[in-house]
Amino acid sequence: MVQAPAIVQPGDTPGYEEMVERAAALTPKLAARAEEVEKTRVIHPDTVRDLWDTQLWSAVKPKRYGGLELGYGVFLDLSERIGRGCASTAWIYGNLLSHDWMLPMWNAQAQDEVWKDNPTALIASSLVATAGTAKPVAGGYEISGQWPYCSGIDPSDWMMMAAMIDDDGPRRPIWLVVPRDAFEEIDTWQVSGLVGSGSRDVKCEGVFVAEHMTLFPHEARGGPTPGSDHVPGLLYQLPVLGLFPHILLGPMIGIAQGAYDDYVGEIRDRVSTYNSSKLAEHVQVQMKVAEAASLIQAARLLGHDNIREAERVAESGRVPTVAEKIRWRRDGAFAAQNCVKAVQLLQSAIGAAGNYLSHPFQRRFRDIHAAASQVQVNFDINGAEFGRVELGLDPINKAV
Repeated sequence: MVQAPAIVQPGDTPGYEEMVERAAALTPKLAARAEEVEKTRVIHPDTVRDLWDTQLWSAVKPKRYGGLELGYGVFLDLSERIGRGCASTAWIYGNLLSHDWMLPMWNAQAQDEVWKDNPTALIASSLVATAGTAKPVAGGYEISGQWPYCSGIDPSDWMMMAAMIDDDGPRRPIWLVVPRDAFEEIDTWQVSGLVGSGSRDVKCEGVFVAEHMTLFPHEARGGPTPGSDHVPGLLYQLPVLGLFPHILLGPMIGIAQGAYDDYVGEIRDRVSTYNSSKLAEHVQVQMKVAEAASLIQAARLLGHDNIREAERVAESGRVPTVAEKIRWRRDGAFAAQNCVKAVQLLQSAIGAAGNYLSHPFQRRFRDIHAAASQVQVNFDINGAEFGRVELGLDPINKAV
């Protein structure tokens, strides 16, 4: 594991725009490492160090633990810049950053246990509640199970897990924060896309988790949380599941924008293999460029519009309605779908050269489809849920 440097020092607090510039400056490095990241199936150790050196790991961590406590928009803006270079790195970055945002919703004791003595601790997760059980015992729970999709486990110290409570009552989910070394890691991540995210399985049997290291999902639906007295920032009162698609949207915009940049940079001067015509002069190519650019920008604007609205709701002191949160989820999934369409559109026009394994476009094509398979950005699911509520039916997802 890469040793983190000292945390943010007084007087060394860059603003939002500077952090976006720092992320953008890393894009070429990340692009150069992307092939190696895919081969090794883990985040590059130099990248972990770069993210510390630029303070990008600290973007949403509370100031009381040495973080920058920037706005929720970083999940789009910073992840996008990173994703333009390496999709797997952006996927890890967005996921781990989301846990820095979520942990302040836990009580003060839990936050101190993770960060007080090690403010550079990173947290991976698997919030697949049906993969494990939490049996109530004196002082907490014993958890058992095998959880998939633990993105970013390699540089992490802790795991944020979900499980179903196993007692005489109705089955219900609970979130738990557990040391990484409590789990056995299983190398299941043999996949076609986001290969370098290292999203392996973990398993454990009868691991004790103290009560104070737990949170119920309904406590993070928006508004004050058990951690609000300790970390009162409104950033940490935004709804977790209501905005969760946007955490994944940032890397997806980055993948799409990176694919677009690759395509335009290559096609601008390419001459047809068969008739020596300049491809940039073909109207069909020009239209594909225009449509792809529009799809990506629409995704970006829609995501930011949702975030601004959610922040305004928090600033007003109001808890967002279920209808609002389901609409934000619809929009996040729709924006993600736009990103997939943009990459597919360009893939249909890049030619046979884009199929070479040495060409970055084929990796972006695989990565965007792997990202789109995540349930949080599935438009069939999130669109149908919006339709139910819009038509006067109760939502299926009660946790939102």
